[in-house]
Amino acid sequence: MTQRGAARRRLARIGMGAGVLATLESKSAMASMVCRSPSGSLSNGLSTSHYGPKAPACSGLSPGYWKQPQHAWPVSRDLMFNSVFYAASSGTVCPVRASSYPNGSYYKPGSYFCAKLDDMLNPQDFDKNNVGMHLVAAYLNILAKYVGFLEVTDLQTMWSELQTTGRYSPTAGVYWDNAQVANYLSSIHD
Repeated sequence: MTQRGAARRRLARIGMGAGVLATLESKSAMASMVCRSPSGSLSNGLSTSHYGPKAPACSGLSPGYWKQPQHAWPVSRDLMFNSVFYAASSGTVCPVRASSYPNGSYYKPGSYFCAKLDDMLNPQDFDKNNVGMHLVAAYLNILAKYVGFLEVTDLQTMWSELQTTGRYSPTAGVYWDNAQVANYLSSIHD
């Protein structure tokens, strides 16, 4: 029996329930699944031997972290969403941006085309399942080197496939809908 197995048995004998044991084990087990590219998370990807001599960075930060003004960004907060992730113009004029918004409200761009990266870190009515929100957080995490198992082109491919076909294929024969992509992207940050 491994040291880890023996330790779990000792904890079980002293009365700790399975819920506590699952909690103790879940962070490291989850990290090995989500700290991988989408296709890697589907294949026999739980072994750290796939990493090579050094595991990739896996300490992504949430949209809530990135939207706070005191946190530095690796790019300008004024960068438009459509300059990183293609978004077609809706043909309408973008809403006017106010100089400030009262009581925690924020700019509602109305479309991906009119949104800055910073805008996307707040829930938007047009952003189904908050995919855009999690794309932006993942993008910032990659640029800041908090995530080392994805590249910006991976995110752009996810977005492009979702926009053109309504689904993303992380590997041949497997398809993720909008909610599944959002779930994957949200799993790679704290």
